[in-house]
Amino acid sequence: MKSINWFMVWLVRSLPSGVAKSQTIIPKEQSFPYVLRRGPLADLAFWLLYGMFWHLVFSPETLVWPNLIISGILTFWQATATYLHHYYLLRPRTNGLISLPLYVLGVMLLITVCSVLSGLEIYAFFAAVLGEKSTGVFVQGFWNYWSGAILGGMTMAVALTGAIYLFGRRREQEKRERELEHDRTQTELAFLRGQLNPHFLFNALNSIYVLIPRSPDKAQEALSGFSDLLRYQLYRSEEALVPLAEELDQLQQFIDLSRLRLEEDFVFALETPAGLKEQQVPPMLLLPLLENAVKYGPAQGGRIVGTCKADAGRLKFTLTNRIGQQVLQTDPMASGIGLTNIRRRLALLFPGNHQLETSKQQEHFTVNLEIPLA
Repeated sequence: MKSINWFMVWLVRSLPSGVAKSQTIIPKEQSFPYVLRRGPLADLAFWLLYGMFWHLVFSPETLVWPNLIISGILTFWQATATYLHHYYLLRPRTNGLISLPLYVLGVMLLITVCSVLSGLEIYAFFAAVLGEKSTGVFVQGFWNYWSGAILGGMTMAVALTGAIYLFGRRREQEKRERELEHDRTQTELAFLRGQLNPHFLFNALNSIYVLIPRSPDKAQEALSGFSDLLRYQLYRSEEALVPLAEELDQLQQFIDLSRLRLEEDFVFALETPAGLKEQQVPPMLLLPLLENAVKYGPAQGGRIVGTCKADAGRLKFTLTNRIGQQVLQTDPMASGIGLTNIRRRLALLFPGNHQLETSKQQEHFTVNLEIPLA
């Protein structure tokens, strides 16, 4: 039975619907490891602000141009160490390509090399621009001040930007996971909406086939109703919400088709206030309940009555049907796709905010559905 059901869903979904299916393409990680993960301009602004902040904090004379040049040199090598760290060490480490000891050794070596290079460039700046006296002062104070300042600033820059990079990377991963989960949910909802019981399809087609030689006009009318039902399933079911009036029309279409194989004493009555029909509900949510009621009803003397009303911002839908003798000893909602379909869709659409209750009393089965109105 499951294989037939899957085949029918595949057959219906294979028909050209003209509706583009949404796809989520997980983006590849950007080739250049920008700190803010927003491109070169964002990172350029970051380094300008970063360098200016530490320049204002540590520079004895902030507006003296040699001090600005030195802060620029330090910031340049800190940025260089940052991007080398991200590309060759941090990214491979987070992807499991290098071990932790090798990563730590690489970070230490990188910080040392970039610190030495920045120190040499500052020395060259002193020697070429500021003269011998200033260069001598720089050399004398290198181990007492400059070495610690350069090494500490390099370590802080690598650690801080590494944390920013990992935070941004994690947020992107979480976003992609949410998008993927959303797509999975939408795909499952689309499949659940498309599950129309193959028993109904086969019975409806057979009934129409029998009507063709006996009453061509009735057969044509039945085929039109059958087409409307499938068209609704193919097109309108792709939407998140539809007017309740359309859902109720589909229930009537379903009943009209089901009457083709039921006895003339079959009764269907659904009480619905006129103003409620303008409310919005998810498509194909009520039909499985009616379909189940018809499926497990008696061949003769079938009767289905129900109500559909709004109360305190919630839709309350109730159906009560007579149970056929062949299923009196079983639970009408315990098999088939009816209960499984509707419960899973409700869990996806209204997690923790819906009710679906069933009860069986003697020859009658009742289902109560309650969902929030949009």
